Amino acid sequence: MSIKMKILVGRVRLPGLTKMKKLVFALVCALGISTLATAQTANEAQVAFDKAGTLKTGFTITYNNNVKDVNLAVANRASKDKLKGKGVSKGVTKFEAINYPTVCAQQCDLYIKVDGTDKTSTVTAFVSKGYDNFVTSANDAETANRTKAFLESLAKDIDAVALKNQIAAQEKVLATAEKTYKKQADAQAKAEKELENIKNETKKLDAERQNQKTVLDQLKEKLNNY
Repeated sequence: MSIKMKILVGRVRLPGLTKMKKLVFALVCALGISTLATAQTANEAQVAFDKAGTLKTGFTITYNNNVKDVNLAVANRASKDKLKGKGVSKGVTKFEAINYPTVCAQQCDLYIKVDGTDKTSTVTAFVSKGYDNFVTSANDAETANRTKAFLESLAKDIDAVALKNQIAAQEKVLATAEKTYKKQADAQAKAEKELENIKNETKKLDAERQNQKTVLDQLKEKLNNY
């Protein structure tokens, strides 16, 4: 039994070492999933407004975040500011007849378009005072400046989305770490129990060895007395 127990303990492998290496790698990946927003200054430009490619004056800004996160950030800002919009074409949302001092001092229509990839995104805002009366720096400098400031302020909303993504990723990493730790702790407890059994068995065998030695010594002594 002693030999069997020794072999068993010798084969016990604690799972944490390899998995901890993978865990560290997962952590690095998780922290790199979403980065904080780095925006350029918002600029005025002629941008395709609809599917037909009609050019309208808008205000644009670029973020180093994927288009999915930026779309979510824009939606979160709209919800926070109680703006109700509707999609009017792919990637374009219209907020019609809104009273939104952040962008316009008087009622206006706000169109927000988000284009991008999994690395960068461009947000474009068109502001209309009705029909084809789109705001430009030339015809309404105040609203133009407010719109640019609005686009630049989206950095905080994008950062919030990025941080939520990082938290979600970190929660998964932690869950893996806890699972790995439990396996490690269980393996250690099992190994310690088996080692304790081996120690007890060794004590018994040692006692038996001493007994047999005593018997042998007694026999030899008896022989010497003949």
